[in-house]
Amino acid sequence: MRFPTRIALFPCLGLLLTLLAAAGTAHAQLKMGLEAERMNYLLYERLPLKVTLENTAGFDLSFADAEGKPWLSFYVTQDDGSFVPADRKGPQKPLLLPAGKRAGFTVDLTPLYAIRSPGRYKVQAVVDVADREYLSAPIFVTIASGQTVWKERRAIDGSMRTYSLVRFSPTQKNTDLYLRVEDEAQNIVYTNILLGEAVDFETPATQFDAAGKLHILNLAGTALYRYSRANPDGVVEAQATYFALNESSPRLQTTTEGGVFVAGGREENPAIHRDKLSDAQSRVLKPVQ
Repeated sequence: MRFPTRIALFPCLGLLLTLLAAAGTAHAQLKMGLEAERMNYLLYERLPLKVTLENTAGFDLSFADAEGKPWLSFYVTQDDGSFVPADRKGPQKPLLLPAGKRAGFTVDLTPLYAIRSPGRYKVQAVVDVADREYLSAPIFVTIASGQTVWKERRAIDGSMRTYSLVRFSPTQKNTDLYLRVEDEAQNIVYTNILLGEAVDFETPATQFDAAGKLHILNLAGTALYRYSRANPDGVVEAQATYFALNESSPRLQTTTEGGVFVAGGREENPAIHRDKLSDAQSRVLKPVQ
């Protein structure tokens, strides 16, 4: 009595194995990788993620947006499982990936997704190609609020902007200083830019000039000072390094015309090349209303 049942199962079992094999083949068409530069980030700072794709399908793969849906997106969730919505569509261009080839690119997650509070986040890259959706292995990043060491509000172009200096330690070995400019009433962050390393025990000197530009002088190491000048939008226009000389330490000083300059100390040779700050850090970030 049981033989007919066993015989009837064989076709179903064969069909199941065929479907599993087909699913495995489809999944193997694309290998994905996702990496972050580090585990800890300051709230609103750039969060660059490196995405890698490898075509193992045996034929060329074409990636392009379809019906307004981006071919590359991200699945972002908080520790409690809540979904983080997208703020805007990513600027990823169409891609043709030949068989057996790899491609890699970097995407800044901060202006694209509404990561607006400290906490731990899980991130996965999502790729739509050939009517299939591929999901990368997850990575985890922690977003911290940092320590605000100075803050001032000023009226700019009809709105009240808050200028802040935030101290943050991305690793246990170093502490960095960031400049943040935001309109809290409009829920807009104009910039959240890295100025450089800073010490933990001293508050930076700050001064606005007559043109509304912010001048910052912070202690970056033993007898080492970093000077930064930013425009009202928080775009850093100039930076320089100064050394303290005996009892003469660098300091900000004003002129009778409302200008600001660094007095005292000795400036590092300006002919020595220093890496410039990334222009991408000064972009305007507009959280979801």
